[in-house]
Formats: sequence, C-alpha cells, structure tokens
Amino acid sequence: MHIAYPAPLPHGHIVQLLPDFYVVKGTARIAPGITVNRNMGIVRTGDDLLLVNPVRLRRREEERLCDLGRVRQAVRLGYYHGCDDLYYRDRFNAFFWRQPHSDHYPLPPADETLSDGGPCPVGGGRVFEFSNSNVPEAALLVPLSGGLLLTCDALQYWAGWDSCSWAGKWLLRFSGVHRGMQVSSAWRRRATPLQEDSQRWLAADFERLLQLPFIHLLGAHGDFCADRAHELVERAVASSFVRMRGATAGARRRRTQKPHPQRPPTGGEGPPGSLSAPRVVIRPQPGQRRRP
Repeated sequence: MHIAYPAPLPHGHIVQLLPDFYVVKGTARIAPGITVNRNMGIVRTGDDLLLVNPVRLRRREEERLCDLGRVRQAVRLGYYHGCDDLYYRDRFNAFFWRQPHSDHYPLPPADETLSDGGPCPVGGGRVFEFSNSNVPEAALLVPLSGGLLLTCDALQYWAGWDSCSWAGKWLLRFSGVHRGMQVSSAWRRRATPLQEDSQRWLAADFERLLQLPFIHLLGAHGDFCADRAHELVERAVASSFVRMRGATAGARRRRTQKPHPQRPPTGGEGPPGSLSAPRVVIRPQPGQRRRP
C-alpha cells in the first residue's frame, strides 16, 4: 500500500549543540504564506539516535542523519505535533513513544506510552507530564551537560524569528509570543478548561517542573537556551501564573532582606543566655516622697 507522507518542508542543517545532542531547525506551514519554525532534537547514545518532535528531512540531510547513527526511537511530546512521525516509523522502523491520548495525528500507534515518571526513552532521563493540561503535553529531561529539558509547545525560548515568514512572525507576535523564555500563552489557553482561569490552572504543573535539574532547554519552536534555562523558566512561570507571583516575590525578599540588628534589652529579662539582669523599678507609695 502506498502512503502519501507529507513532503519535507524547508529546513536547516543538523547542528551540534551539546555533546551527543543535535538540532534541526525546520518549518511548519500554518496557512499559505504563513510559516513558523519547528525544531527536531536528536539525542545520540552510542550509535543509537532518538528523534524528539520529528521533522522529515530532505534526502541529503537524511543521509547526514544516518551518518550520525541509527534511528532507533522517536518521541512526540505535544498533541498538535506528529505529522512526520509515521514516516520515521516506516522508514527506520523506529520505536515510537507518545502519550495515550496524543492522537491529533492518530498514526503511528505508540509502542510505549509516555507517563509522568514512567519508562523513559533515555537512560537516566525522566518523563514529565503536564497532568492538569486539557491537551496532552509532556517534557523530557535528558542527563546531558548539567541537564537538558526538551519541551514541545508549553515552554519556548525565542532569540529571534529565524525560519519564520514575515506573516508567520506577526502571527506569533499577535498570539503573544515575544523574545525570551515564555510559557506559551496560546498553548496555555488551549490547555486550560473553558471555565477555569488560565493564570492559575496549570501553576501546580509548573511548580513540579521547576523541581527538575536542568540548565539547557529546547522547545519544538523557538531557539536553544543554554546554561541559564532554569533561571529563565522560573521567571517566566512566575510572570505567567498568579498564585506563584507572590511566592516568588516573597522568596526573593527573604533572600535579599538583611536581619535587623538586635538591640540590648531595656527592660524585663534579656534573651536566653543573656548576661543582662532584670531591671527593677521602685515606685513610691502614696504620700511617700521620692528620694533625691
């Protein structure tokens, strides 16, 4: 049976970002004339390759991919991604991972499902799920170079608008995307039930995510953030969720506030261990003159 896989869209070359971690910057066509960037992460373990948020490559770049190693696994981290997953499953017989209901693209079926803290495509890594999200969304912690967090739509870092068309750039900006680290406002609206407040609903998930040890981040859109990712994610989360703003501001005040110097006791008993004695005040009785 012939399957009409989606043709490769314009993309860049395979670029190494960390030891055993590579990226390809591809594109996604939203509408005629409107394209935005789309990233595929490549994690190498020995001679085996794991593709994260797969992007189909043109023939010459696919040959370079094969020179890196053998495509063994592919993982889908977000509900609205997956148009090229079936191609990699059929072309390389890749073992495929996704969440149970991440079926906007129903094929291929999962060989193994992603679940929070469950089996992980990377040895020593960790699967994280946004368990309160209205649409399936996950992240993957990879133990490389101090900790690498791979996300899909929820967390993105934008340094510029490379690989976006003029119309795509303005569509992103209109939807709330800006330079820097951010919790995607468009994703947050989709991930929050209609009757709930998007500035509160997902806060608990991001509180859990901030417990993960990472310093680098790559989302399915945007750019690679090196070395400062955890710090920037903490700020982005605090600015996105009401319940976390006060907690973050309070923690910042506690870190910077200087303790007041202790004053010597002026009356009563001193603090435990103090050498000061209680002060005794003698008041005159009625009709009695005070001593000079």
